[in-house]
Amino acid sequence: MQRIIVLTCIFVAMALPCQAAIDTALLKMQEGAAAMLRGKFDQAVASYDQALKEKDLPAARLASIHNDRGVANWRLARHEEALKDLNKAIEASGESATAFNNRGNIFLDLGRADSALADFTKAVSLAPGYGTAYNNRGNANLQLGRHEAAVEDYKRAIALMPTNAVPYNGRAKVQGALGRPYTALRYITRAVGLNSKYTAAYRNRALIYRHLERDEDALGDYERLIGLLPSDSDLFVGRGRIYLRQSKHQTAIRDFTKAIELDSENAQAFAERGAAQIERKQYDPALDDLNQALALDGQLAQAYFHRAEAQVRLGEPDKAASDLAKALAIDANYAEVYKLRAEIAEGKGETDPAIAEYRQALKLDPFLKGGREALKRLTGVEEPGAKPLREAVKGWEVISPSTGRYVATNARYPQIKALLEMHGAGEPEILEWTVLTDALQGFGLLRYAAGQVSNATGAADRHEFIVIIDLKKNQIVSIEPFLSGEAKAKWEWAQATVTVTDAEGLTSVHELRPPPPPAVVARPRPQNPWNDEQLARSDRRYGGGGYGGGGGQPRGLFDWLFR
Repeated sequence: MQRIIVLTCIFVAMALPCQAAIDTALLKMQEGAAAMLRGKFDQAVASYDQALKEKDLPAARLASIHNDRGVANWRLARHEEALKDLNKAIEASGESATAFNNRGNIFLDLGRADSALADFTKAVSLAPGYGTAYNNRGNANLQLGRHEAAVEDYKRAIALMPTNAVPYNGRAKVQGALGRPYTALRYITRAVGLNSKYTAAYRNRALIYRHLERDEDALGDYERLIGLLPSDSDLFVGRGRIYLRQSKHQTAIRDFTKAIELDSENAQAFAERGAAQIERKQYDPALDDLNQALALDGQLAQAYFHRAEAQVRLGEPDKAASDLAKALAIDANYAEVYKLRAEIAEGKGETDPAIAEYRQALKLDPFLKGGREALKRLTGVEEPGAKPLREAVKGWEVISPSTGRYVATNARYPQIKALLEMHGAGEPEILEWTVLTDALQGFGLLRYAAGQVSNATGAADRHEFIVIIDLKKNQIVSIEPFLSGEAKAKWEWAQATVTVTDAEGLTSVHELRPPPPPAVVARPRPQNPWNDEQLARSDRRYGGGGYGGGGGQPRGLFDWLFR
């Protein structure tokens, strides 16, 4: 969670005139501020300790020293010492918005989000233009699951600090928490556009790309992050997961092993390496890793599942039952657990229990690999899938698994599953399906109603979004806004690119196809009396009509779309 914590004296200290030499406390504050800028937090604490030894310090200066020493201790992860300092800063000057902001950040680190929220609220009441405190209050509201309040705080922070990347990252986190990864991408892209070295935003974007199975994009972000943070074990875990999904087992195991070398207590790294070993049919090493993962973190549902999987593959299914029950106790919607229980029951000849387990697995995930085939094998019939919410629109139907997600499918494009993002109350409704032509042949636009939100007047604002689909690659390119109440998003089409600007002015650019090569400009024909026929053949081979061989320029596309 990206937060903003503030020094009170640092700007003053960097511009102190020579009279600081006769003021010991002020001199030590200057030394502490300089040490903070260099990242020498221990030295900063020592300087502030010396400053506090001076007697009869004015209340404002006492508050400033305690605030800044609290920041230094916070940087050193000495949270209790930092909290004591901020308490003293507030006791000395109860009107310091900075001190309340900083104490709120420490409360967040200590897991006391309610106390943090109160401090950030006090900070903005003391300083209504304090964008940093609005951003941090957004973090507190997000931690408390108050998503709408968090969005409003981040909006206010953006209005006050329009060139600061941090609140855009905050808005992305809210969208991620609400199950809107494509909307989150719009905010994260804005964040990294404002700050190209913003590691927290790149980390969040890599997670979203991985969730969306945009593996190459995710790998690009992980490569960038590992270059900036080569000692961060979680980054190697994240990259390894992508390699594992791509069945690059050895490469994945190298990343998980590197993560363990960097942090021997990274339970997730052991769990992932165990899963990779199962893929390689190395079940005993897998069990060693999974046992270690659970010794470090007994709440890893994934580790219980994979340990059960290894036991089944070793021919010991009875040992798996306890681990599968523990996995479901942690995550009741773990579809793969039900599928493995079904396989165990089927292996024992227990047909009815196996059918029940397969059905439950498919209820949670209608697209679970091998589930529907297994049911047909046991029942002898093709069971219907999830019931569509409404009548199909040009073949497109919406189904809803029990977890509350909405997925658009079309039998004509069986590999495409569009997870629809909702932005208000109600169920989605397919409104229109458009297949593009000309230079963008093979792309389609699926417009749908994404819910309604009550506005300030009490009326309901309707939201509509469009899914951009690459029909040749069977991929979702993006989900972009079309209508928010009375405000329409602006869609601008170039030959192979679409730019979408939402009602708030946030822009997304999607290059749907690589741009065509530039037109070949005909050169003057050289005078060559010795090889004129060869030159003539050469000219004919490359065509004489300009770009595309037809003598004309490429046509402009989609002037009629989304004006």
